[in-house]
Amino acid sequence: MKETASTDYHDLFQHRSSSNEFLLSKADLKPILRSKHKTEKKEDEQKDILNTLFPSMLSKEPFMEYAMKQLAPFLAFAAMIVRIDNMDSFEQEGRNPADMDKALGDIAGEINNICEAENGFWGRPERFEFGCYFPGEDASACLKFAVKLKAKVDKLGVNTVTTGVAAYPAFIYRKNDVIINAGKALEHADFFGPGSIVAFDAVSLNISGDKLYQDGDIDGAIKEFKTALLFDPDNVNVHNSLGVCYGVLGDFTKAIKEFKAAMKFAPKEIMPLYNAGLVYHLTGKKEKALKYFNKAGDLGEELFEINFQTGKLLLDLGKHEEGKKYLEKALEIKPESSVALFYLGESLAATGKKDEAEAAYQKAIKINPNDAASLSSLGWLYEKENKNSDISFAFCKQSVEINPDNGLFRLRLGRLYLKRNLYKEALLELEKAEKLGCESGMYIKMARNGK
Repeated sequence: MKETASTDYHDLFQHRSSSNEFLLSKADLKPILRSKHKTEKKEDEQKDILNTLFPSMLSKEPFMEYAMKQLAPFLAFAAMIVRIDNMDSFEQEGRNPADMDKALGDIAGEINNICEAENGFWGRPERFEFGCYFPGEDASACLKFAVKLKAKVDKLGVNTVTTGVAAYPAFIYRKNDVIINAGKALEHADFFGPGSIVAFDAVSLNISGDKLYQDGDIDGAIKEFKTALLFDPDNVNVHNSLGVCYGVLGDFTKAIKEFKAAMKFAPKEIMPLYNAGLVYHLTGKKEKALKYFNKAGDLGEELFEINFQTGKLLLDLGKHEEGKKYLEKALEIKPESSVALFYLGESLAATGKKDEAEAAYQKAIKINPNDAASLSSLGWLYEKENKNSDISFAFCKQSVEINPDNGLFRLRLGRLYLKRNLYKEALLELEKAEKLGCESGMYIKMARNGK
C-alpha cells in the first residue's frame, strides 16, 4: 500500500531561473534586492526641499488627475518613472539631510529641464520617484530622454537613477494604465541593477505575473501572462508560466496546451517538459509522464527535481530498482532532502533492503523531525521486523498527530492497537482510515469482534 498525501499544485509547478532553482521565471535574470522606500507618512510629513524649489509640483493622486486632464486630447504619449537609487538607505543610515536635499534638488532639476526641453511635464508619485509624461511621443523617444537624463545625473555625481518607460497606445491598456506599466518596467529594471533603463514589454509582464503568482493571486498572474503574449506570442517563459498557473488551478488541459506551445518554440528547454510530465503524472497518465521526464533528463542537465520526480514516478510504476537510481542521483545534488530520503527508503524497503531502508528513514527524520511519512514507514518497518516495539508504536502515533488526514498512517496505527488488544482505540483509527479512502474493512471487523 502506497502513501497518499494532499497535492499542493502551487509547490509542484515551478519554473527554473538562471540559478537552477525551480521558480517562476524572472526572464533568466537575478533581481537586485532593495529595501522598500514607499512610506505611509502623511502628506505634510513628506514636504521637503522640492516643495520649496518647485512650489507648483504635484504629488500622488493630484498629479495623476492633472496628467489625465492634460493627456485627454492626445492619441499617443510616453511616460517614465524615475527612481533615485538608495535614498531610503541613506535616510536609514542617518546621513546628513543637506546631502539628501542636494540629491533630490539636483536630480529633480535635471528632470524638470528634460521635461521643459521635450514639452513634457512631471510630478512625484512617491517620495523618491518621479513620473514624467511626454505628449505625442512614443517609447523609443522616451528611452532617449531617459538616457539623456541618466547622463546628466551621472555627471552630477550625487546618485544614480533607475528608469522604467511605457507608452500609449498599447493593446488593452487605458491612458491611466501607462504610468503603472512604467512602474512594472521599473521593477524589471531592478534585475539589471541601479542606473538601468527598461522599456515595458513581455518580460516586464512576466515579472509582474511572477510576483502575483508568489502572492497567491493566480487569476491576476494569468491576466498578466496573457497580456504578455500579446506583446510576444513566442515567449517561452510566458507560455510556461501561464501553464503553471493553469496547473495550480487544476485546469490541466489548458496547462498542457501552454507547455506544448513552449516546447514548440524551445524544444530543448527543460521546464515545459518537466511541467508537462507533472501534469500527466497528476492526471494518472504515468507512462506519458515518464516519457516527458526522460526527455527533460536527456537534455543533460543534472537537476534535483527531474531526478526526484522521475524516481518517484518509477516507484509508482513498481520499478523500484530503477527508481532507486534516480533518487540516489537526486540526493547527490541535494543530500539534505528529507522527502527524497523517504522515497529512497520506500524503494529500498520494496526490494528487501531493510537495513538500508531503515537508515534512509532515520536520516530523513534527523533532518526533519516532523516528517510524518518517514516516521510512519520507519515505525511500520520496525513492526514488520519485530524490533523496537515501543518505538514502532510511538513513531506511528506521532505520524498521525502530525498528519491526521492520511489514511495509511491511521491504518498502520490501528493495526498496532489491534496487536495490543486495544480494540476501542483500534476501531477509532481504522474507521477514520476507511473514511480517508484507505481500505480497512477486514481490520475494522476484527476490532469490532475484539479479535
